[in-house]
Amino acid sequence: MKQEGYGEIRGAVRIHENVIATIVRKMACSVKGVSKISGSSFVDNIAEMVGSKKIHDRSIVVEMGESSVSVEVSLNLFYGVSLPQVASAVQEAISGEISRLTGLKVGRVNIVVREIEDPEEEDQEEE
Repeated sequence: MKQEGYGEIRGAVRIHENVIATIVRKMACSVKGVSKISGSSFVDNIAEMVGSKKIHDRSIVVEMGESSVSVEVSLNLFYGVSLPQVASAVQEAISGEISRLTGLKVGRVNIVVREIEDPEEEDQEEE
């Protein structure tokens, strides 16, 4: 059996949850107003300091179906941004990119705003 442009079909293709989590992380952090993916505990903060990527795994929940996916992501946003507007932009960015890259239908994208950060404090920490 051949598909146009793809050659012969050889077997199943499965997309792992980690691939979806990577897309979610990249797209969420690309939206203006998002400070970072948010951890939920002291342990997450320690893990982030030592360079562990596992913090993101606990901050991004992926539910895979046969041909669809739903996600939840916890974020820190900057103080002063419109929370509904930024959350909506993150939902659109994540949904569009998952569909584009994987062909999966996106059931829902839940956003949890965990903290509001002052952008001036971020600048001071970098110096």
